[in-house]
Amino acid sequence: MREGKKMLSNDEYQILKRFFIFYFDRFIPENQKSSNPNNRPQIFFENLEKESLSKAKKGLQMAVNDIVEMSADWSPEKVSEANKIFSENGILTLNEVRLRFSRKLKAILRRGEIKNEVDYYLVKSVVDGMSSPCIDQLCNILAAYEHKAPCN
Repeated sequence: MREGKKMLSNDEYQILKRFFIFYFDRFIPENQKSSNPNNRPQIFFENLEKESLSKAKKGLQMAVNDIVEMSADWSPEKVSEANKIFSENGILTLNEVRLRFSRKLKAILRRGEIKNEVDYYLVKSVVDGMSSPCIDQLCNILAAYEHKAPCN
């Protein structure tokens, strides 16, 4: 995925759209979903793509950022279970998406330090659940925090 506000490639868009649709279907309670079939993610994005692929890509990035933020306080067990479900279905895991889109995680990587327990649990859930190009850096940041933190 690209950093910052750069536009998603068509391949990235399709991969993230699959993630979003699956997340919506599996993790959004039925009572929070619209009864209007045109508001279901698959139909919504198909209609938006016809109008403007650029708008669809921007909207999807915003929606995925919302998922990252909404799931930030999930327990490590819930994240692990979600990652397993995504992975078993051939879809990017929540941790992979978090690593690519989490503003908080990007800030921790830039800063090179965990400042509090919220940061700690975000980094720990990513480190425990995946491998990535940033994993070594995150492991070092995590180890530094664990070393200086009072008895975790």
